Amino acid sequence: MKLLLRMLAIPTLLLAGPALADDDLAYDRFFLTPNVSTLGAGVEAGYRINRQWQVRAGINGGALNFVYKDKDSALHSRATLLNGGVTVDYFPFENDFYLSGGIRLSANKIEGRVKNLHGKLKNGSNVFVPDPLTSYTVRQNALQPYIGAGYSVKIKERVSLNFDLGLLYAGTPDVDVNSRAHTLGFARKDISSEIERARDRLAPFKVYPVATVGLKFEF
Repeated sequence: MKLLLRMLAIPTLLLAGPALADDDLAYDRFFLTPNVSTLGAGVEAGYRINRQWQVRAGINGGALNFVYKDKDSALHSRATLLNGGVTVDYFPFENDFYLSGGIRLSANKIEGRVKNLHGKLKNGSNVFVPDPLTSYTVRQNALQPYIGAGYSVKIKERVSLNFDLGLLYAGTPDVDVNSRAHTLGFARKDISSEIERARDRLAPFKVYPVATVGLKFEF
């Protein structure tokens, strides 16, 4: 009897082999991830290829008003975010931690005005101008490489909470300035100094931090 059971078990195991291999098909699925990020609100669509790899593409956007105050002026600004890209994730361990690399296209920009300006006229006298005489637009590099890491926490069978942390290399921001301050008696060197101060404030943003939280739905 035992011999008969063993003989019956052999074809059963042989049939089970492909089925066990097909368990990897659990990774052969698409997913959609709405998210919020330092890049704005967005959504990603992706495909989990196998245990080690997945690929995703997404778009983010948003807008924010803010004021940067300085002793000589206040920069009233509006940041407009619009960017999208492709990311490849690698799972090095037998868990849901992954390393990421990718590329994004950016149309992010900051538009603003210099208000409450304290300066000097050409005759040397000090002056205060509450209304803006100078406007500017700041743009990042259009093409930005991305590196990062993330972790996925299962909520239910096909729903997960995703966390991503990474960095975008945005390059040196480009500042386009339109000023009519010189027509009202401001020295051009003071205008140039104000522009350079604006460049210095933006210099740290060559590398842009990315933090993202999303809800992943698998199909």
